[in-house]
Amino acid sequence: MLDPITAFAAAQAAIKGVKAAIQMGKDINGMSGDLMKFFEAKDAVAKAAASPKKSTFGKSDTAQAFETVMHAKQLQDAEDELKQMLIWSGQADVWQAIVRERNNLVQKRKSEEIAMEKSKSKRKQEIEETIEMVLAVAAGALLITLLAWGTMEYVAFMKA
Repeated sequence: MLDPITAFAAAQAAIKGVKAAIQMGKDINGMSGDLMKFFEAKDAVAKAAASPKKSTFGKSDTAQAFETVMHAKQLQDAEDELKQMLIWSGQADVWQAIVRERNNLVQKRKSEEIAMEKSKSKRKQEIEETIEMVLAVAAGALLITLLAWGTMEYVAFMKA
């Protein structure tokens, strides 16, 4: 995964490429590479904003958060501008298809994450139950062993 600074720079370069392609009258196929780079970089910045890391050397947490949030806002503004450019260039259907597919993918990924989390939780519970069962059986075996030993000692004591 790209760090937020690199991702932001890549997104800015990609949006410049898309703008140039639209100005030159290229169709959507001619700018698909730049569009993909932009959205990948935008997602990397959004993930960095959503999951704060350990403080980088020389930056306060507030400065780092501000930088990440500002980059995310600038990229959202760039996405809005890209949307308007595509709509005005007659590619509104392409934009709608991109948004629809992105929403489907996000929903699918979230569903998979929820299912995976449930699976992990269930597995953890099964492991805990197995450990409890093993400990209960071991405690029972120890108790039976102690009772048997105590009985044998008592019988030996009574014979003597």
